[in-house]
Amino acid sequence: MSGAVSPLEQMVVVLARDLADGELGAAGAAALVPMAAIMLAREMHAPNLTIGGEMFFNPRPGRLFASMLDDRALGRCEAAETFIELFGHSHHGLDFFFHSGLQHDAFGNINLHHVGGTLHAPGMRGPGAANLSYCHTSTRFYICPTHHSARNFVEKVDFITIPGHLSGPEAKRAAGLVREGPRLVVTPRAVLDFDPVTLRMRLKSVHAGHGAAEVQRHTGFDLAITGEVPQTAPPTDAELRILRERIDTTGALRA
Repeated sequence: MSGAVSPLEQMVVVLARDLADGELGAAGAAALVPMAAIMLAREMHAPNLTIGGEMFFNPRPGRLFASMLDDRALGRCEAAETFIELFGHSHHGLDFFFHSGLQHDAFGNINLHHVGGTLHAPGMRGPGAANLSYCHTSTRFYICPTHHSARNFVEKVDFITIPGHLSGPEAKRAAGLVREGPRLVVTPRAVLDFDPVTLRMRLKSVHAGHGAAEVQRHTGFDLAITGEVPQTAPPTDAELRILRERIDTTGALRA
């Protein structure tokens, strides 16, 4: 299909391919990339994937919005609920969820509270997060920031809002975190995953136009790169066509 693939489109395709038919998941608040990924998965290979866990079930907004807190993003949906109802049953968890933050560290911990200073006297205050039960009741989650630099990928976050693997397997077990936690980190530069033994983040693939050395340079911790790093599989013509013609009808992912 004509037209260069944008970084956000590449992110959407990577995430969509990892979602399975019959699963239940939510896009989260900052939903441009996650919602597109869920919708693409439903169109390509997961028609029975259910969107839920965020005040509505199976919305069909007709276009993409930056936030699922935008009322227009609800569009047509099968059912809706209040925050009271949502918080009341969220302990059941989901199959997957999406997160991003001010900082992400080597073990997939996410900071949405503050950077610098302390919680009560921050250098910069973040938005925080609501309904954190999804962080540890859902089977897995994906980290998908739309920026990748050494400023937001740091060795250790200033505050753990959303626990990933804490400081490794022992800390995770001691905290009672029994779910998979973060599976993939998908950014405009690359795809990263976690070493199954140490649970530290590592480089899985680099997107077209990017290289392993570049990704390491823009990451504030060692990615343990050994040997040649493969290129991320690009979108197929069918994936791009559906993404652009049925899902991202306004070109938000290419803006």
